[in-house]
Amino acid sequence: MIDSKFQFKSTQDPEKIKELFSLCGTQWGGPLTPEEFGTLHAETLLQYRKDGGKIIPFYIEDSTSKVVVACTIIKFLKALYKPADKSSLISSTPDPASFGVRNITAILVSYVFTHKDYRKQGLAESCISQAIAATEDEIIKEKLASSNDADIDNFKKMTLDDYTGQIDKSLATYYLGKEYIWILYSGVNTYYRRFGFKSYPLDFYQIPVPILTEGQESLIEHLIKDAETGKQASPDTKSHQVGKRIKLLNWDNKEDRGLIDYILQTKELAMLSELNKLVFHTDLQSDHRSHTSLTNMSSILAMSKPGSVSGGGAGELSAIEENSGGGTQENHINKPSGDDQSTRKSLALNQTVSKFSIKPCFDDYKTKVIAAQGVAKTEKSKEHCKIQGVILTNDLQRKSYYVLWNVLKGEFFITGMGEISYENVLPGTFRRRGSSFTGLNDLGGFNFQDLDILISAAVYNAKNRSSVFKEVFVATTDLPSEVPDPVLYDFFLNYLPMSSYASEEHRLKKEDERAKGEEKNKVEFIINGAERVGVLPMVRQFGNASPEFELDWLENGMWCWG
Repeated sequence: MIDSKFQFKSTQDPEKIKELFSLCGTQWGGPLTPEEFGTLHAETLLQYRKDGGKIIPFYIEDSTSKVVVACTIIKFLKALYKPADKSSLISSTPDPASFGVRNITAILVSYVFTHKDYRKQGLAESCISQAIAATEDEIIKEKLASSNDADIDNFKKMTLDDYTGQIDKSLATYYLGKEYIWILYSGVNTYYRRFGFKSYPLDFYQIPVPILTEGQESLIEHLIKDAETGKQASPDTKSHQVGKRIKLLNWDNKEDRGLIDYILQTKELAMLSELNKLVFHTDLQSDHRSHTSLTNMSSILAMSKPGSVSGGGAGELSAIEENSGGGTQENHINKPSGDDQSTRKSLALNQTVSKFSIKPCFDDYKTKVIAAQGVAKTEKSKEHCKIQGVILTNDLQRKSYYVLWNVLKGEFFITGMGEISYENVLPGTFRRRGSSFTGLNDLGGFNFQDLDILISAAVYNAKNRSSVFKEVFVATTDLPSEVPDPVLYDFFLNYLPMSSYASEEHRLKKEDERAKGEEKNKVEFIINGAERVGVLPMVRQFGNASPEFELDWLENGMWCWG
């Protein structure tokens, strides 16, 4: 029980919001003063509200001194939801309620902070608990107010208790649980479990900035120079020599902002496709999900030996063996001796767990960009902060790929990579004749050189933004979905340190360091970045204080970090 002198409040006053962020800036400001941090983040949040977004800042104030002692910002995000189809468990008739993907609202808990002089008094816990309760009560009131009595199934009628004439809150939260969901990105491991939040850990690759070799850096600089000149690729240009071109995504350029918006829309279409899949395999389970759909199953099986562990330790295929005998191939489970003659039926079943995903939002992306740019101090840093990613075009294979990045929680993150159907990145530039090798990808090949350039471009940008960035982080879920996890693991741990764009001297040096066990600047694979990266995505059901529930979070990554 906290002291009665502490009062819980909410505000929409710009000056008060600035004060809340200034409090956070006493520890999270980095190169900015608390006042600069407060001004910058208040402006970005108010711009988000101006663009149509909804925020509710909450805080606890010491009534005797009028000092803000704790705060949290509640932010409303657009999300997509696919209800579970459990009709197959009770009948052969599909449930119409499970058809399609619904638009719902994700409620983000962010900027949880306590004044250093008031810590260890339970103020943060009190602020979060009251903020959740106040937000849910407000949503219920708004839903009741918007109910139309003419509708048979309106919210008010469905939740009204016939005996008391009052609203049954348990029924209200049941229905609203299909329209709202709580999320947060914890920097204090599983602390928020006490409020009913369930963990959805992310795995990361940590790429040291010094891994960028002179050869890689020189190539990136030449490709950037070719892109900036905008002239037709001639035999003496680097773009022509390597058969690859890049386009910088400059935030000051309206067309480039449009491209980023297009990438986000493409991502949303991919989400809708994934959410609509109703088939999963019980043996293809990740340690971090309730179930995993059959996406890329053929690729995963093709890249993994029978009984191997996929993805450097993820364990999706550890229980699967392929029948090496003649006839039809079947998946089997490792069985005890004496049961060799028995076989197990296919475990491909209908999805019975609901799924959701945060909806890509350009306005939300914009707030992150503006916040990152506001930290830049030098002219060099400001110029590189304008660049939000690149599009790489491989002329030989006639494919284009994108990479996006941003500075989040004071660290440099790659927030998206993948193929993009985008022609004429540089209008009027030279295009190579189609080659018979363009079918290589269809045969199961993956171009590590293109991945190398995308990663190198991100590391190059981090290096030039600030000397503060010692590493570049990328969550495994933010990497190209079409490339199997084992292939990406091999790329980061084995190929990237020995890049083909590096000098022979560098490769020999790295091989010698590895042989002696003295390798420096190694790429590391981090399983569950809750502690080392300080990122743990978590979810809470609306109106439910228990973290025990079944729900898949698809496309969970740093791109939707709050």
